[in-house]
Amino acid sequence: MTLVALSVALAFCFIGGTPGVLAQIVAAALMMAYALLGLAVLHTVTRTSKSRVVWLTCAYGMLLLLPWIILLVALGLADAAFGIRQRFLRGKPPPLPAA
Repeated sequence: MTLVALSVALAFCFIGGTPGVLAQIVAAALMMAYALLGLAVLHTVTRTSKSRVVWLTCAYGMLLLLPWIILLVALGLADAAFGIRQRFLRGKPPPLPAA
């Protein structure tokens, strides 16, 4: 349902006045939620990688330095549509790191 709400909010963003501003607020909030979902996908996908720290450090560094949040939104939308995290979570859990 949130994909539908995002689509409707994006469509109403082109309307002027108060409804357009409210639609922009809703669209921004939903896109931020999908960006956070994109980060969750990144954490899940790199869960078993030996270079996970490097990947996550680079991703968060790029997020801070370059406003490429739209890529995370796209990853979040893809997860909502295709269930990327669920596919990675079906396997056995990774081994615990050595202390």
